[in-house]
Amino acid sequence: MANSSDTMTAQVQDGPRGIGGWMILPIIGLIGTLVFTKINLYGVVTEWEGMKAIIAGENQTTAALRLPVAASLLGGFALSGLAALCLYRIFTHSPSVPRLMTAFYIGLVVISLAELGGDSYISNLTNTPSDPTHIKDLVRALIASAIWIPYFHRSRRVANTFRTRDAAVDRKIGEIF
Repeated sequence: MANSSDTMTAQVQDGPRGIGGWMILPIIGLIGTLVFTKINLYGVVTEWEGMKAIIAGENQTTAALRLPVAASLLGGFALSGLAALCLYRIFTHSPSVPRLMTAFYIGLVVISLAELGGDSYISNLTNTPSDPTHIKDLVRALIASAIWIPYFHRSRRVANTFRTRDAAVDRKIGEIF
């Protein structure tokens, strides 16, 4: 005789389960984030002489660049680490995936805002035009967050793949109301 929790789990399992469907798009986004962030961080290596001048603070301008460059580097490393952690947790079917992906997308927006602010600060300091790609990156991060945060908290596939026990409770609460 099956108890009610087995029946509830079977009901929740109705629908898609596993890594597939729309979930492929955030995975591709995480991989793209890793690749493009590493490419951007490679600029530190190729422009090492300039980085040494900024670190040493040879003049007022290079000393003023320390904070935005350090923030950009730390943000890049943090975002790469979080993207790698999210990928690992996705492929191990960890129940923490919805929260991690929410943190990733919020971090993406925060880092995009910081990059935009840093670029504005640097362009004002050096009397050069701002880079328009930072605005595009911020818009992309906002749109991605608006789409994928709700997806990771409302999708049946996500619930069945990562939060089966939580999904059963959510479904039971939904049936009450």
